[in-house]
Amino acid sequence: MAQSEFVKSASQKLAADNASKNLLIGFDGFVDEITHVVEERQAIDKYTRVETIDDFAKKIAAAAGLSANIEFFPLQIKLGGNGPILANALNLANHKITYIGAIGEGGIDPVFADFAKNCERVITMAAPGHADALEFDNGKIICGKTASLPAVNWEKLLTLVSRDELKKTVLNSSLLGFTNWMELPNFNSLLLGFNEILAETKNRPAVFIDLADPARRPVEEVKEVCVLIEKLQKNADVIFGLNESESRQIAAVYGVKEDDFAKRAAVIQQKSGLCAIVIHPLAGAAVGTKDGSWWIDGPYTKKPKLTTGAGDNFNAGFCNGWLSKLTPQECLCSGVCTSGFYVRNCRSPKRAELVDFMEKWSAVNCGEI
Repeated sequence: MAQSEFVKSASQKLAADNASKNLLIGFDGFVDEITHVVEERQAIDKYTRVETIDDFAKKIAAAAGLSANIEFFPLQIKLGGNGPILANALNLANHKITYIGAIGEGGIDPVFADFAKNCERVITMAAPGHADALEFDNGKIICGKTASLPAVNWEKLLTLVSRDELKKTVLNSSLLGFTNWMELPNFNSLLLGFNEILAETKNRPAVFIDLADPARRPVEEVKEVCVLIEKLQKNADVIFGLNESESRQIAAVYGVKEDDFAKRAAVIQQKSGLCAIVIHPLAGAAVGTKDGSWWIDGPYTKKPKLTTGAGDNFNAGFCNGWLSKLTPQECLCSGVCTSGFYVRNCRSPKRAELVDFMEKWSAVNCGEI
């Protein structure tokens, strides 16, 4: 079957299934400052920007032994963090969100006010981190400040909500999303706590995991969290989401040397025993399950308007497809199109907008759109 047929089929199923499901998402929170690096300041209101990460790297390298004064031009301040962006996108797809994470100290941070109003419930555990997101045509560089985030832990959570309430929320949830292990030093305590609850509820929801680039953590810690994720699979259907860099790191943990993304996903899935391994490089996405592995090209654009959050939107699209019982290939279609809409429009799509985007892309045989 041609890819355009998978996209068309996925769009039809998403249009037909508008059921609102209960989801529990966590655990981070960032205030994102979307930023350009200025190449040349031409006037008070006019500049050219550094267009690629390669050019920015050369600019930094040229300052070695000398000095440099680099201007960052802020474009937008918005809610950020893997969890809030994922949750916000799933809310726009018509799902009901309980959010647990770092979105305010002593109250909701104003950046998250609208997001919190749209959730069924929010439990804020700490002040959000702050991230300068440097945007380039070929990617982004996130400069994060995370001093408040150690407070995001299981012990703190139980001072804010009872274990019985958490158990009830888990029991009523179709999907749990656990994101940003990298920036949360006490993430493992939350994995262990929720796995105990899952073992008691026995309702076996889907659990989506996003480690968020574990490169700064020691390899032994990455191996440790992988063991905890495997244990989670005993009580839930675990979907492990990885971008290209993350997939290399996790492949190394499992001794996988496949360069092809679909084969890499398949072998990691076989070795880990998880329900699904999803890999989303810039050009498309792959998934591996016990039934096979597949690749889907994405609606790539050379000039994205916003890339910070694109991966989280892919994850939301994939999870939305999973909740609507799409096939793995169709879930990939939903993922790449959700991300494709986001990078073109600087926002996540509502379900009807996603369906429209998918229909238009399918109509041009998944060519330029």
